[in-house]
Amino acid sequence: MEWMVNMALNSTYVSLLDKGATLRLRRGPKAARSRSVGAAYCLTLMLSALMLISIESSKADMNHKLYAYNKLDWQEFQCYNWLIYKESSWNYKARNGSHRGLGQMRSEWYGTLGPKKQIDVHIKYIRHRYGDACNALKHFETKGWH
Repeated sequence: MEWMVNMALNSTYVSLLDKGATLRLRRGPKAARSRSVGAAYCLTLMLSALMLISIESSKADMNHKLYAYNKLDWQEFQCYNWLIYKESSWNYKARNGSHRGLGQMRSEWYGTLGPKKQIDVHIKYIRHRYGDACNALKHFETKGWH
């Protein structure tokens, strides 16, 4: 039933958009209404485009998280996810002084890597120094760095 309502709403929206997208010059009392309806359609299209852009960027972040998830078990991924969120909010271009990338490592080279390579290098660093991401997170929470 819900799909029927969605389909009806979508077809109504499309038919309204088709009618409103045609440019016509009107005069008289209907002209102002026509302009405001046209402006509303334009605003709707712009907001839809912005939503698509934000969805694409969140999909990119999700792909990085899925990549990391496939490198770790569930428990360690939870720790790693929280650690990276606190460090860079999953922005592989993040920069804080001399610290760069997802893991905020103190290396210019690390900051030039792509997000998947940053994840690989960061996990290797964490395993070497702390054993796993949960120990790194504990260290981060007590010391403020890892």
